Amino acid sequence: MSTAPLAVTLDGIVFGLQRYGGISNYWGRLVRHLDAEPGISVHEVLPRELRYQEYDPAWHARASVHTESLRNGVARYLDVGAAGRAPGDVFHTSYYRVPSRKASRYVVTVYDFIYERYVHGPARWVHTWQKLRSIRRADAVLCISGATRDDVLRHAPDVDPAKVHVVYLGVDTQSFHPVAAAGAARDNRVLYVGQRAGYKRFDLAVEAMAQCPDLTLDIVGPPLSAEETARLESRLRGRWHLHGSVPGARLRELYSTAFAFIFPSDYEGFGLPILEAMACGCPVVAAHTASLPEVGGDAAVYAREQRPGAYAEALLALQGSPSARQAAIEAGLRRVQRFSWDRTFDETLAAYRGEPLADRHA
Repeated sequence: MSTAPLAVTLDGIVFGLQRYGGISNYWGRLVRHLDAEPGISVHEVLPRELRYQEYDPAWHARASVHTESLRNGVARYLDVGAAGRAPGDVFHTSYYRVPSRKASRYVVTVYDFIYERYVHGPARWVHTWQKLRSIRRADAVLCISGATRDDVLRHAPDVDPAKVHVVYLGVDTQSFHPVAAAGAARDNRVLYVGQRAGYKRFDLAVEAMAQCPDLTLDIVGPPLSAEETARLESRLRGRWHLHGSVPGARLRELYSTAFAFIFPSDYEGFGLPILEAMACGCPVVAAHTASLPEVGGDAAVYAREQRPGAYAEALLALQGSPSARQAAIEAGLRRVQRFSWDRTFDETLAAYRGEPLADRHA
């Protein structure tokens, strides 16, 4: 890879769009990595209202920073003007904005097509128009999975496939690793982490657990709705617990001591929690949909179809065979070695420089 000096403008609008989330996590790591990279000068464009709860100004110790004047709800749909640009070689957007002044390399990362699948009406129309405009104008389109790349080419068949690349996310094994001090796993606790609405299929987790009477469900994520609480009380009375949102060290402990992690989502652009669980030595039971088989490989246990009985069958198979559960743990620990943030950023830098980027499937 070339080591010639490079100037990069990072459009951090995503930090104004979500309080928590995988996109902001990835983008924060990118900011930190580039700020510390020798030979890279970074200019960061930040939204007027920073919503991302984990944002830290120390990430951009060397970078120059421009804060936008318009409110996030307006700025997110507008081109990034010259006032928010440093003269440079690369403009990389976190969420489908384009520079008003042409960059020598315009790069966009595409995460998923959730809007196109699950949102309707004007919000979807505007989002899709902005996304496809960005993809068509970009010199390099970075997709976080092969499934997302397939979606890009399906929705924009006029785009040159040669500029659309798979650059997988990574897992931080310094933050996610088995916690020996946490003691032996509580052999009846199945962990669910993250959002629960719609395509996340929390309903499948609850109904699967209803068929596994010796297992309990631990939930990490936002507060429960009245409807969710009623369903849990009806189906899993005395066998569920809400932890709420937890810090990283606590999440690591929960993964490390769980019997299994359940991830029944209908659709994901990547599915980073699968790797986080595996890195902590937690067996994974997941959907065999979209990008999840790319991430889990042969280390995850997959439900044969999206119905409660298939997830219950997978959980009961692990419960009935300690050797199979141990094999899943060992396979998961091997699997995570394929996904490193260093590799993610090396491939991103190659895209910035216009160097050949061999697409890969893990």
